[in-house]
Amino acid sequence: MVQDRYEAKLRFATAFVKLATAQHPDKVTVGQIVEEAGKNRKTFYYHFVDKEALIIWRFRYDLGLALQRKFPESILVYEEPSKDSVTQFPFYITQKSGVRSLDHSKFFDVFASVLEKRRTFYTQALLETGPHALRNYLYDLYLPALRNDIDIILANRYLPEENIEFLSEFYTCAFLYYFIRKCDQPVVKHLISNAGPFANLIHSSLEMEIKEAQLRRNL
Repeated sequence: MVQDRYEAKLRFATAFVKLATAQHPDKVTVGQIVEEAGKNRKTFYYHFVDKEALIIWRFRYDLGLALQRKFPESILVYEEPSKDSVTQFPFYITQKSGVRSLDHSKFFDVFASVLEKRRTFYTQALLETGPHALRNYLYDLYLPALRNDIDIILANRYLPEENIEFLSEFYTCAFLYYFIRKCDQPVVKHLISNAGPFANLIHSSLEMEIKEAQLRRNL
């Protein structure tokens, strides 16, 4: 079982989440984590470089399991395998709804549900802005994924590289900041919004903008 394979990491992650309910994650020390987990510092640093790495692992683990439960393996997206165990967890999907269309609305529902499950913990983590913070990690993770989505929508049609870079950055920021903002709004009781016909807004908007650009170019 996955839980057995990552028993030590899960114990550290569970201990950290528990401790962070009583105080800000910044205030939780590695000493407190290892004591709560019933492990030692050597074992902690064998698995994690620091607390930021532990936060990232917890999120990737939660998201990976949620994606595997929701989607068939054939549409799950992984990073290139490496020594970092998070690459064994899927982080995205590629769900085509046509030759040049993608429908990732259900992915965003899963992403929201993962944040919702440990909302206080992830809200605090996502508000951190350091170079190794979760929000910056997620930006670096999803930027190439959105870039690949644009390539699928383009389907060998030409678009200047600077335009592709702009779209990738814009929609990655829009996707992530939406959830960061919603997490930090106490009046928002549930992160999964009733988007209705706009549930696939990111990708339908991308498709429309690319089509418009192609039409303008061909006039």
